[in-house]
Parts: sequence; structure tokens; C-alpha cells
Amino acid sequence: MMQGKRKYLLNIVIILLIGGLVIYLSIGNQLDQVIDAFRHANILWIVVMAFVMLLYYIFDAFSLLYFGRVYKKDYTYKQSFVNSISGIFFNGITPFASGGQFAQVYIFNKQGIAPTYSASILLMCFICYQSILVIYTGVVLIFKYQYFLDQPAVFSLVMLGFLINFVVILALFGGAKSKFLHHFLTHSVLKLLNKLHLVKDYESTCFKVDTYLSDFRDQLKFLQNNKPVLIRSSVCNILKLTILYSMPFFSAKALNLNVNIGDFFNFIGLCSCIYLINAFLPIPGSSGGSEGVYLLIFSFLGSVGVSSSMFLWRFMSYYMGLIIGALVFSLDKEINRSRLE
Repeated sequence: MMQGKRKYLLNIVIILLIGGLVIYLSIGNQLDQVIDAFRHANILWIVVMAFVMLLYYIFDAFSLLYFGRVYKKDYTYKQSFVNSISGIFFNGITPFASGGQFAQVYIFNKQGIAPTYSASILLMCFICYQSILVIYTGVVLIFKYQYFLDQPAVFSLVMLGFLINFVVILALFGGAKSKFLHHFLTHSVLKLLNKLHLVKDYESTCFKVDTYLSDFRDQLKFLQNNKPVLIRSSVCNILKLTILYSMPFFSAKALNLNVNIGDFFNFIGLCSCIYLINAFLPIPGSSGGSEGVYLLIFSFLGSVGVSSSMFLWRFMSYYMGLIIGALVFSLDKEINRSRLE
């Protein structure tokens, strides 16, 4: 337990150091101008920004609630919010956002949902979220295709991120639906990766992939037979992504930069690229990568505008969730009481 706490603390320190270094380098000798930009910031827009991000956490909890009630009819919204925001915290401080699900299984167990069922809940949440993400970003790429084509460096990174997400969800759906593709993934692909020394233990990995695809198939069948739950969760995910991708626009408005409501969907399209590019960075919270890509994509805001808006965007869309998640996880009476028993 102590070793795990030290690991999380180390990750937080890494996040702060890398994030602080990138912000420092991006500001350079413009510190006075950036401070002046915040001094004259529109407080109302900052409040709106914080409120909109709170809506993100609310919708995220609703998505979890719909699936939680499948296995526990009296599962409350408060419990789902605690679980959801805690998952955001642990995802944010672990490489590849790998720690959130383990924390959520632990919390589900304390809330009266067995690990077997909580694993199914989280898998269904993943199916819905990943499917909506691929569709959403696919639509964005279609409508912003000409812009990305004029930005070769950005375009190649964005396409790589989209293709990785698309291949992952396609392989999961294909492996779950097709026995031929299932066999191809668990044998031909894994054997090739084993020969390339990218997979060390072939038998163990093959068993894990078989099990995961089998579970994936079961949850797909459940979702197909429970369309109201699927639709409600999908709507929540669409709203979540729209909110998350709109944060740079609100940040620019808060700092009185030259943007108007007509730029709203352009900002959504550009911000979606940041998350596509950074989805597979191993650093906790994609620290460094997120800030760097933001500076590249939103450079048209000007040197002072892009640096100051990046700081506000990153705090609201990332650090605020870490703070709220840490507080909720630490102070929730149900979880803390369970620890003492």
C-alpha cells in the first residue's frame, strides 16, 4: 500500500514538473504580458468555464450510473459521482490512464457491486465511449479535412491518433463478432508479435486476449438488448466530448482574445486533435505533450494569447479534475468507513 502511494506521489511530481517546465518555456520572456492578460481576464467567462467542466463530471457520472443500476437497482447518483471523479483522478496520475479502472473496481466493491459485475460495467462504458470517440472525431476530420491538409505536421499526427483509436475499436468489434478474426488476432497477430519480442509470454497473452474478447462479446450482446441504456450513455459521451473540446474556446473568451461564437466549432475540431495525438503518450496526464500540441495548433492566437490560454485551459480541463477527484476520494465517508472496517 505504501509503495503504491509513493508511486502515485511520484507520478504527481512528474506531472507538475513537466507541465511547469513546458509552461515556463512557452512563456519565456513574456511573463509580464501573460500576468497582465490574467489581470484583465473576464471573470464571468472563467466562472462559465468552471461550470461547464463541472457539467462534464456530472455527465460522466450519469453514464456510469446507467450501467451501475443494471447490477444494483438502488445504486445512487452520489455513488456514481464519487466513483467517476475518483476514476478521473487515478487515470490522470497514471501512465496511459491505466490506474482509473483498478480504483473504480475497488470503489464499486465498497459500494456493494462485486468486481465481476464492476468489470462488466467498466467494459460497457469503454465500448460506448470509444465508439462515440471514433465517430465524433471521424466527423470532425471530415469537416476540418482541408485545414489539416494545409498543416502537414499536424495532419500526420492527427491521422495517426485517429487510426490507432479506429483500429483498436475495429479489432475489438471484429474479434467479438467474427470467429475468424478472433482466431487471427489471438494466433497470427500475437505469434508475430511474439517473434518480434513485443509479446513475451505468448500463452498467457493469448489467454488474456481470448478472455477479453469473450467478455467484450457478452457486453455487446447486453448493449444490443438494452438500447435505452446504450442511447443514454451515448448521449452523455457526446456531451462530454463537446464540453471537453470546447475548453480552449472558453479559455480564449476569458482572456479577451479575438474570437467569436462563429469560431466555436473550429475550436472543438482543433482541440479534438490534441486528445487524438496525446491518447497514447506514456506520461501521466500526457504532461508536456498536451501543452506542446496546444501551442502548435493554437499558435494563431499569438505568442501571449496561446501561452496564457494554454495555462487556463490545462488547469480547467485537467488539474481541476485531479483536485476534485483527490478530495472526493479522500473525504467520501462510504469509502473511508469501509477502509476502517
